[in-house]
This record gives sequence, structure tokens and C-alpha cells, in this order.
Amino acid sequence: MRIGIVGGGLGGLLAGALLSKNNHVVIYEKLPYLGGRFTNIPYRGYQLSTGALHMIPHGADGYLAQLLSRAGCNVSIVNSNPDGLFRINRRNYTYRELFKIVNLRDRLKCLKMAANLKLGRVDKDISFGEFLEDVPLALKVGNSFTGWALSLDAYSVSMDEIVEIAKNYHKFGGPGVPLGGCKKVIDELSRVILENEGKIFTGCEVERIEIEEDRGYIYTGEGCSEFDVVISNISPRLTERISNIKIIGRKKPVPSRGIKISIGCRERLIKHNGVLFTPECERLCGLNCPSNVDRSLAKEGYNLIMAHALQVKEDVKKEIDIVLEEIDRLFREENIGDYQILHIQTFRDDIPVNHASNGTDVDPIVNKRLYLVGDGAKGKGGMEVEGIALNVSKVVDWIEKRKLFYR
Repeated sequence: MRIGIVGGGLGGLLAGALLSKNNHVVIYEKLPYLGGRFTNIPYRGYQLSTGALHMIPHGADGYLAQLLSRAGCNVSIVNSNPDGLFRINRRNYTYRELFKIVNLRDRLKCLKMAANLKLGRVDKDISFGEFLEDVPLALKVGNSFTGWALSLDAYSVSMDEIVEIAKNYHKFGGPGVPLGGCKKVIDELSRVILENEGKIFTGCEVERIEIEEDRGYIYTGEGCSEFDVVISNISPRLTERISNIKIIGRKKPVPSRGIKISIGCRERLIKHNGVLFTPECERLCGLNCPSNVDRSLAKEGYNLIMAHALQVKEDVKKEIDIVLEEIDRLFREENIGDYQILHIQTFRDDIPVNHASNGTDVDPIVNKRLYLVGDGAKGKGGMEVEGIALNVSKVVDWIEKRKLFYR
């Protein structure tokens, strides 16, 4: 089969690597480089990421790691230990230690909530914030987690989504850091596609997608190409805008917004390879230090720290100022005065954190000729790139099992 893929981000490349084993794959990417928001930018001796945090939510055991192995990619992922710590009153606590710093009444409530969540015995029609709000500390912790993992506050995430996230966590465990950062994943996917005789065009913008009953067509400035199947790795809204197919139904995808700040410093603010959650901060949700795993990601003698925050209000400059103040307070609390802000990125509007926030994703199966991959069709319980792997798996399996449809 001839398969045309619009967009060379993680979703498009992952689908391309898996499908190129038995099909002829062509990928079109409008940017001069591959990976979209999941690759590296070399800057002053650091390897900064274009979006992601050099971290995979379920590490070496989750959906993405499994698909990378299935595709034949050589990517090493170092699982975090601990998964994360929570900074409260200038001290860092493990998840289990949090139960000990609340009063007895709240501790019993928290233990009951944790047990019910693990067993799935919750009201799935309420929000995570409503589920937690009886215990102020639990709500703060929940907000820091959903802000870090989903770029949403706890009240914006349904318990239905949280239950699936919890299932995946208990199944696969916590995060991990890929050696070589995000770009190593992208380079391996590209290698596999090219070795399987697929084609990748960069600096090539797709102007139009036409889907007919028996064919799909991709139009670029170079002309028109015919395919048996078209896969779009651009947002559902943009896919609909440039195609002749209705994609968005009554359920509208709602993008999520966030702010990412890369920091360089000699001293180790974070001494582990997991996440440092910041429940007491107003905007800042958490930080990680991927150079604790891979020294090549930071300048020699320095550490690369990546911070992620929610954007709550429309005034982006004021939102960034709040985050910078919170970062400065955190460093001062540890008596670290010598650090450098390397890069500030905001993700919103046409380039959000997720084109569809968790719970508002669209179905990746549009029809038998057109499919969606990427962060607009993640699937329930799919955090960040694990959600992208979930929808890629669904699309690839659907296509492979129905090859007779395309003849």
C-alpha cells in the first residue's frame, strides 16, 4: 500500500516507522527539521527540547517504549527513581510521606481516596478537583500533577480520565529519560523509515488533502500524489481546514496551554532523575533534571533543569513573570544564586501543549482512507507522548488488519 503522512512529528514518524515495514510510506513535513515539539535544539552547550521535557511518562515499559521496540528503534530509556518528589514547606517528600504530614482526619480521607482511585471506585462524572477538594493539600498535589502531566488544573480533568491514567501508572510505572533526549527517538524513527525505503520530505508544506472513496490525494507546491491511505499528524482542526472531510463533531477539541522554561546551573537543585512537583506554587507545576541521567544534555560542569507551568490568564508576559518569580524563590530557598534562564517557551493558540486536552480528543479513525495521529487524538488515559503512542497503535493496527479494504 502507498501511505502518505502529513506531518513529521512524533506521531507521524512513529506511524511511518511501523507501517514502512510492509508498505510504501511518504512523509511530508513543512519545517526544515523533523520531530516537531519532540526533538532537541543545541544551544550554548545544552540540548534544549522543542517542547517535551526529555522525559517519557511511563519510561522503558510504557506504550511509547513498546512501539519504539516494535518498530526496530534502538532507544535506551532510564526509568526514574523515585518517580517524583513533592516540595512542601521547603522539604521534598515522596508520595507515601505526604500521608504523614496531614492531620489524622485528612490522612484517613486521603488513604480512602487513594484506595478508591486504585480500585476505580469513584464517581467518574465529577472532576479530579472535586474528588480532592475536601483535603487542601491533596488538591494542591493534584493540581501540580495534572499541571505537569496534562497542562490542566485538577478541576479541568474528569475522574473518568484520571482512573485510566491511574491504571496505566499501576501497569507501567512512572517516567524515564531517553538517552540522547527527544532527538534520539526522532533520529531512530527516521533511520527505520529510510532503511525501509520510505521517503521523508522536509520543508514541504501540504496545501490540501482530498479523500475519495477509493483513494487519497496530498497536494504540495510540487504537485499531487496519490495514496491508498492518508494519515495526518497535524491538528484535527487544521486537518479539517485543508481537507474535504468533516472531522470535528459535537465534541470540540480544547487545546491546553503551558509555559516551559529551561535553566542551566552548576549546582544540583534536583538530585534525582524523576520529577520535582511544586504543589505550593501558583503556576509552576514541576521541574526535572534530565542531565542527571545523560550528561550530554547539559554543558560540561552544568545541569539542565526544565520547568513546566500552567498558563492560566491571557496576559502571557505576566504569566511568565509569575513563573520566573516562583523559580527564583525555589533556587533561593536552596541557597543557589547562580543560575541562568536559557530559554522560555509558551505553548498556546496554534501551537498549544496538546491540540486536544485530555478528555477532548477526537477519534483517530476518521474513515477507511483518512486517519489522525498526534496530540489531538491521544486516547483515554494517555499522558503526553504515551497518548500519542496509544493512538498510533490504534491506527496502525486498524490499517494492518483491514488491508483488503484498500484494494
